[in-house]
Amino acid sequence: MGNNNSTISIVLDRPQPTIYYSGDIVSGQVKFTISERTDKIDDIYLIIAGDVGYTTIRTTRMQNGQTKRITNHHDVRFFGEKVVIGQIISTQQEYASGRINDRTTFEPGQYTHPFSIRLPDNLPPTIHPLDYPFVRYELQLLIEKKWYCSNIHSRYPLRIYPRVNLLQMSNTQCAVKFDTKRKDLTIKGIVQRSGLIPGEQTILSFEIYNPNHLTIKHIDICLIQRYEIEQCRRRLELIRFSIPQLLNIHDEHIKTSCAIKIPMYIPPSYNFKKTNSRSSVYVNVHYDIKLEVKIKGLFSDFELQVPIIIGTDSAEHSSNDDMTKTLTIPMDLNMIDMIESDVHDDDIALLSDESVYSKDAASN
Repeated sequence: MGNNNSTISIVLDRPQPTIYYSGDIVSGQVKFTISERTDKIDDIYLIIAGDVGYTTIRTTRMQNGQTKRITNHHDVRFFGEKVVIGQIISTQQEYASGRINDRTTFEPGQYTHPFSIRLPDNLPPTIHPLDYPFVRYELQLLIEKKWYCSNIHSRYPLRIYPRVNLLQMSNTQCAVKFDTKRKDLTIKGIVQRSGLIPGEQTILSFEIYNPNHLTIKHIDICLIQRYEIEQCRRRLELIRFSIPQLLNIHDEHIKTSCAIKIPMYIPPSYNFKKTNSRSSVYVNVHYDIKLEVKIKGLFSDFELQVPIIIGTDSAEHSSNDDMTKTLTIPMDLNMIDMIESDVHDDDIALLSDESVYSKDAASN
């Protein structure tokens, strides 16, 4: 603002941090305090911005003949909604006035401006917002000075997910059967449902045929998130545990089961693509349950991957109100960011080199 004795901030209606879904309304109030009478105020705007960031690597030859790998960082804005601050309300005098930008004088006091911005129905989910590659959303408070370049006064990160209703997708309520045979060991299994929502638990049932009585040291269950942002591919291990009943066992016929609970607040399976004359944006998120089978002996271990779909809506969580109530625990959301920040380049997984079946939950 034009006066250094003025302060301005944003207060969102929902407690932070929280999750917004495509089509939701982001609402709150812009609050500012003027400590002395001022005759000038800068133009104030709100912007909800969505950005994709990714890296590419190129090789260049230096003068001494050696080659050098250079990492280029790319930032693409795929969504932006700008709102002019409109009617203001004096919290002391309880009257409404015209647009901030039309006011010529402001008396000392506190002022508020309510706002609401509806999100589009088709947006990619927030992914790894702290570092490249990322999908990141922000609510920005923009103050435009008359004779200077525009500058951002403050930024408020938002976590936005697309709405993926499993009930509107075929076969997500059906069981998934899988089987494999390696080293005279046959494993058959069933995942209770192929479509799950965060916080939900499913049962994995196994039947193992081991005619040569090979020693199964252990079988680990992993929930793997794989995401692709333009050319960057990453793999994040969300859950890992060993099946308790399958430790150093060599029985000929084994039947067992175990439960796996989907972590809260993870983004849904989604495929997003947007192309215009200046740029293109591609984002894909998918999940699989991986079985790592460890057998006694050299070169005997093997893996099996079973695709699942993570949604945001189900018969039990079909209303916006219910989803809001279950998705507002600050500690867990912060923990997700901490987990995501631990993903490094050595976790890159080239999907084409892996036996991964990807089933898109939604597409643009």
